Amino acid sequence: MNFFDMNSEVCNLRAEEERIRASFTRRLIEIAAVAGYGSATAPTAALDAMCLAAVALDQDGFVADVNAAAEAIFDNDVKIKDRRLFVRDSAARALLKEAIDHLKASPRLSPLPTGPIIVQRQDKLPVLVRIWRFGGAAPLPAREVRAFLTLNALGPKPGPPAAILARTFCLTPSEAKLACVLARGASPYVAARELNISRETARNQLKAVFAKTGTHRQSELVALLLQVE
Repeated sequence: MNFFDMNSEVCNLRAEEERIRASFTRRLIEIAAVAGYGSATAPTAALDAMCLAAVALDQDGFVADVNAAAEAIFDNDVKIKDRRLFVRDSAARALLKEAIDHLKASPRLSPLPTGPIIVQRQDKLPVLVRIWRFGGAAPLPAREVRAFLTLNALGPKPGPPAAILARTFCLTPSEAKLACVLARGASPYVAARELNISRETARNQLKAVFAKTGTHRQSELVALLLQVE
């Protein structure tokens, strides 16, 4: 593999991250149900504390509650309109309507499709929307929460702070800066341009980062770095 030609490996890592995210979402919703039960805290607020953007739906498919993480994602392409989650992407809108109609018509415990609805946006990367049944008791007046929509807005996310990476793995400041950029999923070529260093310098620094972190591939390195908070 060419040292700087790692796009396919990064894409595979993104797919793995999304699979892991989906597998944990159900558990987070269960935790939110427990956190909200018998308290004045809505489940969406509990999910907000877990940095999970969520929209609560009532038994009729209308929006019952929205947390701050979801509101931060809303724009002209994804927003609340007429008490519904509106998406401008017509194909995604049809899929979302179909999923909500299925939710309303099906028994409470019947399974729902778990694959994401991919909402394309005009000037940004897509938002992945999933629908999840909710079996908890939600403290929202006169409006029973039937399901959640979780939103995952794709795009560059900040990597762990370089100073923490340096202390954690005994990296030099330059190595830590490179690792920080790579943790966002950038290729070494992009990192070299962003840090205004040569490819050869980036190559040598990455070799040092591999050695100090005990990793051998960029996917392994990024998976390790993302554990650092």
